[in-house]
Amino acid sequence: MDLINQGQKIALYFPKDDKMVEMSCWIENVLDDRIEIVPPQYFMRYIQYLQVGMELTAKVYTRMGTVDFNTIIISSPMEDAFQIELDYNSVKLTDGGNLAVISAIEDLDVVSRKGHFKLKTFEISSRGIKFTSEEKFLVDDMLDCRLNLPKDYGTIDFKVTVSEINPEYENEYAAVYMTITEPNMQNLLYYMHMYFNEETTV
Repeated sequence: MDLINQGQKIALYFPKDDKMVEMSCWIENVLDDRIEIVPPQYFMRYIQYLQVGMELTAKVYTRMGTVDFNTIIISSPMEDAFQIELDYNSVKLTDGGNLAVISAIEDLDVVSRKGHFKLKTFEISSRGIKFTSEEKFLVDDMLDCRLNLPKDYGTIDFKVTVSEINPEYENEYAAVYMTITEPNMQNLLYYMHMYFNEETTV
């Protein structure tokens, strides 16, 4: 899972007295089961909360959004390396404040009251999809969809409602997600993250 990398900003959250404290750090190294991080200069004021075994929440900032997970401290900032546990089973990717959009052409199986259709997306976001279709749909039509992703990303099932028909190109439609499971949304966000990274490194 290529979500957490060296050089990214990471925020650690932990309770202090009757409030939550946010401590901004940087990732120095990512290992199989842990992250080495660089604490800020002011970390000593919180040293009692940064001992081995203490539980905290971590938030890593990426272009696609934030990676959130609960973790424990493996070695404190007073030791040679400040390390926290990395358990990929607990990692959750959350859409950022700005809408994440990719211009991805992928196979889309659609079932509607009119039948079963093999279509193509031309835009995918964390809120919905845009696709082309010679079959005519109406605004507010409900569609059962299966998005077939490349490589090892698998398939994603969801329901959408047609929200817009392009007034200039009548075969282009926009639709918003109505129902999508949390595992499917996580898989979709991860695919979008990887697509975005591959596109920006070309």
